Amino acid sequence: MNNDIELHTDKDGNIDTAYYIDQAHQLRSEYLGELYTSVASKLKALLRLELPKITTSRPAHH
Repeated sequence: MNNDIELHTDKDGNIDTAYYIDQAHQLRSEYLGELYTSVASKLKALLRLELPKITTSRPAHH
């Protein structure tokens, strides 16, 4: 079994938790940004209103 996982460590040799917390924040922000953009575009498509086309073939009501 090959375990080539490299862990970031701090100056004392401990796992650098601040690094991994920052990475998690960055990934979460990117994901949420993409999610909000996707939801907004789907809502716009769902709520898009099309105005009726004006035709000149119908007489106006008097």
